[in-house]
Amino acid sequence: MEETYEALLELQDLDGQMRQAKERVKRFEPELEELDAPVLQLEQEVGAARKRLDEQKTELRRLERAAQDKRAQLQKYQEHLERARNAREEAAAHTEIDLIRKAVEADEDDAMSLMEQVTRMELKVDELEKKLEEIRSETAPKREELVTARDEASAQLSVLKDQRQNKLVRLNEDAQRLYTRMSGGKSGIALATLTADGACGHCFSMIPIQEQNEIRRKKALHRCEACGVILYTED
Repeated sequence: MEETYEALLELQDLDGQMRQAKERVKRFEPELEELDAPVLQLEQEVGAARKRLDEQKTELRRLERAAQDKRAQLQKYQEHLERARNAREEAAAHTEIDLIRKAVEADEDDAMSLMEQVTRMELKVDELEKKLEEIRSETAPKREELVTARDEASAQLSVLKDQRQNKLVRLNEDAQRLYTRMSGGKSGIALATLTADGACGHCFSMIPIQEQNEIRRKKALHRCEACGVILYTED
């Protein structure tokens, strides 16, 4: 039973260290989020600008194809005009030619305006990408430092978890269940000392004298009837 008490105390100590390690790991996340916020914002702006640029280029290619198709139609109607057999056919061909020519000019004007927009958007994308690269370079050292420290804390936490598991398997099933149930409470305290005057070291309720003597003999695990923690005495 002496070994059981020692193992339980070591478990409780490890759990305390694990809570501290978890807190250290958690503290890095807000710092990383704050550091990454400007980078993420710029990445979103770059992504939106690239998407808009792709849309403009797609629309520009559509206008160019439409103008090309209309030029082909214009060529056909010019051929019709050359083969016109009377004034009526000639007038109809002229009408179609004028309409198609205006449509071609409209497409070309739209394409020219869109080309200017594409040029401006390309400049904007270049500017945003340069700014993004600058801020990444500025934050990279600090970020690497934080990530390294966080990884070290995570590695320490993993070691503690392994140590805890090794301690836990040394206990019998009853002691494991009891410790797991108690340590999972709000306080996280599973064991507390029996004070010199015979009170629970956790809730300070007085323990009956007979039970105090049994606790001091360490022949079995005894719990405080008031708060439920496992009581032990320090030699």
